[in-house]
Amino acid sequence: MEKDLQYVELFELYQGLLTDKQRELFSLHFCYDLSLSEIAEPEGNTRQSVYASVKKVKEKLNEYENLLRLREKNQKLKQIADQLALVDKEISDKILTIIGE
Repeated sequence: MEKDLQYVELFELYQGLLTDKQRELFSLHFCYDLSLSEIAEPEGNTRQSVYASVKKVKEKLNEYENLLRLREKNQKLKQIADQLALVDKEISDKILTIIGE
C-alpha cells in the first residue's frame, strides 16, 4: 500500500512527462483502483499488456525521480516547513503552498 502511495505521489509530480495513454492507464489502475482486467476489457487488450504498460510507467516514474529528485526535495521542504511552523506559520504556509501541500 505504501509503495502504491509512493507511485501516486510520483505520478502527481511527473505525469506531464508521460504520454496520454500512459497517464490514462496509470490513473485507471492506481487512482481509480481498477483491476488490470477491468482496464483491458473495454479496449480489447489483454491483462498482460496492461500489466506491462503499467510496469513501464512505474519504471519511468522511478527513472524521473532518480534523475530529478522532486519527491525527495518536496519531502525535505515539507519537513522544514513543519519545523518552521513553530516559529513563523505564515512562511511555513507559503512553503507548503509552493510544494502543493
